[in-house]
Amino acid sequence: MFSGISEYFWVNLLGFNLLWSLSIFYGDDALAFVSILLIFHLFFHSSPISEMLVVSLAGAIGYAVDSVLMQQGVFSFGSGLFDASWGVAPAWLLLLWFGFCATLRQSLRFFATHLGLSTLLGAVVGSLTYLLASALGAVVFPLSSVVTVLMLAAIWAVLFPFLLWLSRFVGGAYA
Repeated sequence: MFSGISEYFWVNLLGFNLLWSLSIFYGDDALAFVSILLIFHLFFHSSPISEMLVVSLAGAIGYAVDSVLMQQGVFSFGSGLFDASWGVAPAWLLLLWFGFCATLRQSLRFFATHLGLSTLLGAVVGSLTYLLASALGAVVFPLSSVVTVLMLAAIWAVLFPFLLWLSRFVGGAYA
């Protein structure tokens, strides 16, 4: 009856925005609720196994990129479930990445067939979300904000189109 409801554009987009807000404002304190949102997404997806593969693989790649950037001093986070000495970003960021990747084949799928637009969107919007997260206190930029945003723009100009491609490669063609 509800199979596929998490794939509807507005359900998917609003679900991600809720997940993003909870992650940014509450960090690790929202892990349980964010986990439930992710489980609901998979449970109400018409292809939960392929979606889980896409979300897990693409999310792990994004999280690894952010963990490397953290290790290199591009940004830092407060305390959390994962200690910074472990060399990985906080747990809430991993779930945020899973949430973002749950939009790749749903509310962001238009961009999968528009490489130039996905490159531009990745560079601009991808980097600006970190700037917003910084303004809200979820992340700290040890370097200047301008340098950090420019670095993130270059990374996201490649990362976003790659994740879109990966989501199609792993998850198959869109319905």
